[in-house]
Amino acid sequence: MPVLPIYGPSATAQLGFAHIYVLHDPSHPTRLLRMAHLLQLLQLTAEFVPTTDPFLSRMSIYRDIRQHSYTSALILDDSVDMELNIRSLMRVAHENLPGDWDMFFPGHCGAFEGTQDQPSGMPALRTANMPICLHAHAVSLKGAHQIVKHVKPSQEIIEMAIMRLKERGLLRMYSLDVPVFTPRPSREELRKQDRPAGNKRLEISALSHLSLWQNGGKRF
Repeated sequence: MPVLPIYGPSATAQLGFAHIYVLHDPSHPTRLLRMAHLLQLLQLTAEFVPTTDPFLSRMSIYRDIRQHSYTSALILDDSVDMELNIRSLMRVAHENLPGDWDMFFPGHCGAFEGTQDQPSGMPALRTANMPICLHAHAVSLKGAHQIVKHVKPSQEIIEMAIMRLKERGLLRMYSLDVPVFTPRPSREELRKQDRPAGNKRLEISALSHLSLWQNGGKRF
């Protein structure tokens, strides 16, 4: 896919990263148009990457980061929304992000991110606990090296494989207190939200949710 044209200084056009990738699902062409319009509105530069397999597509991006020696890259799903003042928000995030970061989650859906310790002098950030979702995450060159080296294609979902590297102390992860990238709900999810309430929804932790997703054939 073509790279959208560069607008102004690259550090601004790419939100402070060396590159931005957008994973595009070919079965949803309207998402491509919506995201392209949004990036043009915000004057951001990105490369669209067609995907049919989330695991393999993300791994190919991590390998591409290594091949091009990008110091860092932001990876977005084509379904995300972002704040209109995303440039200023990300500028503050970069000012507070430690230099030794491996992964950074400006968008996440973990249930416990706000409960984590804040690095000294970095009020906007948290040491990531289990951000889980990969709809908006950044990877440093060192982080990409670690993922490509230690994660092998398997039936394990990519989110769980990456979290296991974090548990082994191989990835330094940080997340924002409040996500600035959010996934847009699908039409099916919107229909479910509109259904009359029946039994009360079972509240479970993010870790349990992820484990059920892995073991239940992606039923969530």
